[in-house]
Amino acid sequence: MALTRITPQSTDRICTLLLGPAGIGKTSQIRCLLGQEFRGGQWVDSGLPPEKPLVLSAESGLLSCRDLVAAGKVDGFEIRNLDEFKEALQWCQGPEFKAGGFQWIFIDSLTEISARCAESLQQEFPSKADSFKLWGKYNSIMTDIVKTFRDLPTASVAFSCLIATEKDEFQRRFQVPDVAGSSFKGRLTSYFDESIVMERIKNEDGGEYLAFRTTDANGLAKDRSGKLNPLEKPNLLNVKQKIVNS
Repeated sequence: MALTRITPQSTDRICTLLLGPAGIGKTSQIRCLLGQEFRGGQWVDSGLPPEKPLVLSAESGLLSCRDLVAAGKVDGFEIRNLDEFKEALQWCQGPEFKAGGFQWIFIDSLTEISARCAESLQQEFPSKADSFKLWGKYNSIMTDIVKTFRDLPTASVAFSCLIATEKDEFQRRFQVPDVAGSSFKGRLTSYFDESIVMERIKNEDGGEYLAFRTTDANGLAKDRSGKLNPLEKPNLLNVKQKIVNS
């Protein structure tokens, strides 16, 4: 067996879970990967060298990036079910992906893929008596999917994911990734280099601005690199450059 040596190139990639409420702009991060940023009420050149993303879209289209799709700047696949997602994963492990020069895989979204996986397994295990088998298989499938994408050697990976609010036994509210399965949900952030929450931050004057929260007391946001500030510019490409080039 030939061992694979650690090289600087093997650490020039990141795997990110991008969390946030619906409509906050997670999908628009595709624009950031292509060298844009939102400034002064419009999308402009960020000054960062663009990186080529492959987009796997399980949501209802890419309306926020429609102009880029029309211009042929966004390459990827529409994902309608779990089998298609597995097929896309195999494609990313093959020669066409490597030949395409992709530097990112952007998966939109883990929430939708989780729901489709659960729906598929509920058809396979319709009886409540099989609930243990259903969720055991679900945890195995979803964990394997995330880890396989995470460990692809040649590209950075970003999963977008909605946030849900739950309550503990004392009725205190807390936020969690909006995915099915309590076991998978509880371990999800541990699979990523960066778990980032995209949110609106209030100014002292009452205004708001968008930011990436990279650390919080509840552990939903975390930065394993140690290179990021608690609040960062909402730009995945900027985050990667800051981590890799520090």
